[in-house]
Amino acid sequence: MDRNRDNVAVSALYTAATWQWAGLECADFVTPTQSRRLFRQVNAFLRLYRWINPSSYSLPHQLLHRHAAIDHLVQQAGHARVLELAAGFSARGSRFSRDPALRYIELDLPDMVHSKRRQLLASAAGRAVLARQNFELRAADALHIDLSAEFSGTPVSVISEGLMMYFTRAQQMQVWQGIVRLLQASGGVYLFDYIPLPDAPRRSLPGRLLHFLRLHVLRLHGDFTYDERDRYGVRADLLRAGFTQVEIIDTGAVASAWRLPQAAVPTRTLIYVCQVRRPQ
Repeated sequence: MDRNRDNVAVSALYTAATWQWAGLECADFVTPTQSRRLFRQVNAFLRLYRWINPSSYSLPHQLLHRHAAIDHLVQQAGHARVLELAAGFSARGSRFSRDPALRYIELDLPDMVHSKRRQLLASAAGRAVLARQNFELRAADALHIDLSAEFSGTPVSVISEGLMMYFTRAQQMQVWQGIVRLLQASGGVYLFDYIPLPDAPRRSLPGRLLHFLRLHVLRLHGDFTYDERDRYGVRADLLRAGFTQVEIIDTGAVASAWRLPQAAVPTRTLIYVCQVRRPQ
């Protein structure tokens, strides 16, 4: 995915600015200053995009409902351990780790962890988060982790928000099989978001023409690695990876009931809630 001069994903900066724009707790001291300018620039482009493709959803609200829905599910699960993969500048760990009985581990690539730590060190509130014994920033690659021994016997909520769309199907299976091994040892739940192409809003005719031009004339393929699977094809792959129970939740269907922020704004992000039957 596109990265800035500090080798930090631009998408991490945009999502951080989204949390700050929405007024989520702890977002102010977790969000880098440069994110705000990027947020304005991207939204200016998105206004044009939504004019060309009027059936598309508001990206900030999509991200906001995704994030808040995962928060809701973590709270609902009630596990004393949370592991967030590719955490970026998420403020979720800063919020949840206020409970000293909960251990929160954020994993990301080394440059991202360095930038997150530097951002937290820049404020008294951030330094207080880093000083907590139950909060940890850890450098690791989601494609190559095995934490089953560390969490053995301790139920854990595993989160990978805004990540799977950057991985090929084979890479997704690799990550999912690793999480299955973890949950077989620990118990718990895996939460992630993914919107297959059949669930994405249909582009308008001008939008399809521009999309064709971008792919086949300009050769600009972007960072996403979508294929032709629908939500049930993704669910089938999760079951093949070893999960034994997979629930698919549409944010638009639960926004009001779950009291998501700005619930009146329509969104459609799919959250997958995955569990594993542990060996007896």
